[in-house]
Amino acid sequence: MLTKLKSYSRAIIVSVIFSSLAFINQACEEFEYSPYEVRLREDEKDINKRNVEKINQLNISPADTLKFILTADTQGFYEENELLVQHVNQHNGDADFLLLGGDITDFGLTMEFRLVNDDFKKLKMPYVAVIGNHDAINNGQEVFRAMYGDYDISFAVGGSKFILLNTNYLEFDKKVPDLDWLEKELAASTGYQNVFVLSHIPPTNNEFGPQKAERYSNLVSNYNVAFSLHGHNHSFRFHHPFDGRIPYLETGATEKREYIVFTVIGDKVSYERIKF
Repeated sequence: MLTKLKSYSRAIIVSVIFSSLAFINQACEEFEYSPYEVRLREDEKDINKRNVEKINQLNISPADTLKFILTADTQGFYEENELLVQHVNQHNGDADFLLLGGDITDFGLTMEFRLVNDDFKKLKMPYVAVIGNHDAINNGQEVFRAMYGDYDISFAVGGSKFILLNTNYLEFDKKVPDLDWLEKELAASTGYQNVFVLSHIPPTNNEFGPQKAERYSNLVSNYNVAFSLHGHNHSFRFHHPFDGRIPYLETGATEKREYIVFTVIGDKVSYERIKF
């Protein structure tokens, strides 16, 4: 009788162990072992590339009116992000795409990127993001590259070209922004009616790299960039620094409950600051 009880007990223990292992195996698909782990669903990979393809499929011609939206600094403002997406869909859902100007996250963690994307994928239009300085800390550089793709990209829509530039000078060991790459992109853009350069940190901030700011400003001026677009400072600002020719616009963080709507008709560009 005692032998039977011992065998029964061992069977229960083995059963519990295997059940536990099965649960853990299943749970690992649902939960992260570490906040620094990079494990993405297929629909969370290469977002920029996939969304640029969607923009290309719109077949916007240079004669068409182009409408796009700019926002930035979604870092931790989850309630405001949800409200922004709702407002954009309800009041500017006819926009062709949205630009997200960096600092998607506070700490560069996968879960932060995921929470923001879970809201922004509900937009009626595709969105394209540039990396911010907060996105580049911890293992955020790895997460951003897996989730959004290359740090420096460009794409064309109708008669306009958009250049997204990594300007997180300190977080990338003073090796960015890659102004040689920017110059090549600008030189290849002379046939477009408008060129927009989007980066997170503006060249008027020391974190851009003081020795790089002058060359950047000369490049965007020499190539007659339509707008230099930025986030980072969390407050709206429109001005013409450096030589007074090129307009620079910094959008407020989503916590300010505002965003910018740009309308492009030929070589004429206008914008409206939307508060909600």
